[in-house]
Amino acid sequence: MPLTPLRAAGLAFALVFAVLAIRAYRQGKIGNGDLLLRLGVFVLPLLVLSAAPGILTTGLDELSFKRGGGRQVVGATVIAVGVLFIFAYLLSGRQDRTRRDLTRLIENLALRDFLETGHPEQFAGGIAIVIPAYNESCNIAPVIGALPERICGLELHAIVVDDGSADDTTAQARRVGASAVSLPLNRGQGAALRTGYRLALATGAEVVVTMDADGQHQPSELSRLVKPIVDGEADVVGGSRVLGQADKNAAARELGIKVFAQLLSLLTWSRVTDPACGYRAVRTEALRHLEFRQDQFHNSEFIVEASKKHLRSIEVPVTITQRISGTSKKPAHFRYGLGFANALVRAWLR
Repeated sequence: MPLTPLRAAGLAFALVFAVLAIRAYRQGKIGNGDLLLRLGVFVLPLLVLSAAPGILTTGLDELSFKRGGGRQVVGATVIAVGVLFIFAYLLSGRQDRTRRDLTRLIENLALRDFLETGHPEQFAGGIAIVIPAYNESCNIAPVIGALPERICGLELHAIVVDDGSADDTTAQARRVGASAVSLPLNRGQGAALRTGYRLALATGAEVVVTMDADGQHQPSELSRLVKPIVDGEADVVGGSRVLGQADKNAAARELGIKVFAQLLSLLTWSRVTDPACGYRAVRTEALRHLEFRQDQFHNSEFIVEASKKHLRSIEVPVTITQRISGTSKKPAHFRYGLGFANALVRAWLR
């Protein structure tokens, strides 16, 4: 079979791709897996098809894509889409592994910093207040300053997880006596809370409470969340603005709270009135059995995960007010709704 210009171009491109792949490997830019992937997916097929194009025709005939009527073009397209699908699947798996490795690295660094500077021994037998914060240097000191020293007979101490802030949130938190760690990059409230949980689990605290760093949650209502756990009535106590009070919110957000409350109530076979409130208390021993993966939309994942582990969960009325200062870090209502729904579905399917 004569060497046509198209076949010659294919051979040339295959050789160029091979040289570039080997060069990148020698320079340490890619590893063994990437080298084999590039050679196997791009270089080798192009070499074979350029040197012996009849192989493709024979293969298409065997797959019932006979010549005529453009059927072999359709067959080649189907094969190409299949190869791309496999390639995308492999890349997706690699991305997930990279994300998990990054998560472990960040959490390990935060834990080491906390053990060295956070005085974890002071939390033993008490209450750990985990506060995720992102660019909240103006609000974090008043929030921590308003925390009581004891609740239900238990000492209370705060752990601030600075989620890659560009300001001095960590310094302000430490200035008023809180333990604080600074994550190297911003990953989302869910990731910050997951890190905070890991730190709290290393302290020997009896109860872990989560609250926002912007002043929307009222420290005076902490006993409502903690008392049912101390009394042995519940493993998880969630705050609810629906049962309590809240400043007027956007109509779209109010509707979203109602819709997702109904959906979560159905999925968990329990009564959920406020699925978006992050003011929550959990028994430390119960927390050890929960698995969290979401980097951003944590509340729906927590509710579903607690239901799966058959934890005793109740809601109590709380008051949600406006931020002390600054603007909300939450995305626009539509994007927030999509993200919340995505986290809910993924947690339920696990």
